[in-house]
Amino acid sequence: MKRRLFRAGMVAALLAASGHAIAAEGGQYPQRPIRFIVPYAIGGTSDLVGRLVGAKLGEELGVQMVVDNRGGGGGTLGAKLAVEANPDGYTIIVHNIALAVNETLRPKRGYVVLRDLAPISLVGYTPSVLIVNNDLPYRSIKDFVAAAKAAPGKIAFGSAGAGSSTHLSMAYFMSIAKIQLHHVPYKGGGPAVRDAIAGHVQCVMVPIPTVFGHIQAKRLRPLGVSGKSRSPVLPDLPTIAEAGVPGYEFNTWYALMAPAKTPKAIISRLNRAANNGLKDAALRQKLLNTGLDPQPTTPGALRDLIRAETARWKKVIEEAGIPKA
Repeated sequence: MKRRLFRAGMVAALLAASGHAIAAEGGQYPQRPIRFIVPYAIGGTSDLVGRLVGAKLGEELGVQMVVDNRGGGGGTLGAKLAVEANPDGYTIIVHNIALAVNETLRPKRGYVVLRDLAPISLVGYTPSVLIVNNDLPYRSIKDFVAAAKAAPGKIAFGSAGAGSSTHLSMAYFMSIAKIQLHHVPYKGGGPAVRDAIAGHVQCVMVPIPTVFGHIQAKRLRPLGVSGKSRSPVLPDLPTIAEAGVPGYEFNTWYALMAPAKTPKAIISRLNRAANNGLKDAALRQKLLNTGLDPQPTTPGALRDLIRAETARWKKVIEEAGIPKA
C-alpha cells in the first residue's frame, strides 16, 4: 500500500513538474519585460523598424519591450550579445541582411547564425535609395556614375559599418556600374545620413525608412531606388537599373531572432505574436509608409532564407574582392 502511494505521489509530482515546465516555456510566458536588442545606432532603419515592431510585439505579448541599441562591428556586437544571453525568451534581437553577410565577411565574429541563434520570423523587405548631399550637382544616376568614373575614389559614401546592408548595397552598385568610391563606415545608418546632410560624405545608399523623412523635407536629394520596381512611397523616383545601371537590384530584409536554446514553445509564442502584430492594419500601414513591405513567416522559412542568403552573399563578397574584417 505504501509502495502504491509512493508511486502515485511520484507520478503526481512528475505531472506537476511537467506542467510547470510547460507553463514556464510557453503557457505563462512572458511575465516580465523583454530585452529587445537593435544591433545598430539610434536613427537607422534597423532602429526605426525595431521600435515599431517591438512596440507592437510588446502589445501582443502584454509586456514592455526594452530597446537596447548596441551598434558596432556591422551588427556583430549586438548579435554576440543575443547569442550569449539566457535562452529564456527574455532576449530578442531584430537584425537584417547582415546576419547572412557577416557569415563570410566577419570570420572572427564569434558565432554561427543558424547554430547560435533561433529564427522567430521575417519582418519584411525594403529597397534602398541612393541619396546625395543637396549641394552637389548630381541630378541623376547617370550624372553620379559619370562623376565617379571621372574621379575614381574621390566621392565618399557613408555606411552603417563594414558588411552592413548600406555597405554591401554600394559595393554591389560599384561592381555593376564599374566605378570606385571611398567608403566611410559609421556605427549606424543614422550617423551616416546625418553626415551626408552635413556634407562630410557625399552620398549614402540606405533603406528607404532611414531617409524617407529627410527626402520629404528636401534635406537630401534622391537619385534612384535599388529595388526591381519603383517604390510606392517614391513613385516618381526611377530604379537604379532603369536610370542607367542595368542589372542592379538590392533589397534589405529584417528578421527577429532569439538565443539558440530558447524553448520551442516560447519561439512559437513569439512567432504567433510577430505574425499577429505584422498583420495589424495600423502597423502595416506605418511600415509601408516608410517603404518596408511586411512579410511575416514561420521560423523554418526564415531559416531557409538565411541559409540561401548566406550562400548568395558569400559568392558576391568573394567575386567583388571585399576584404574580410
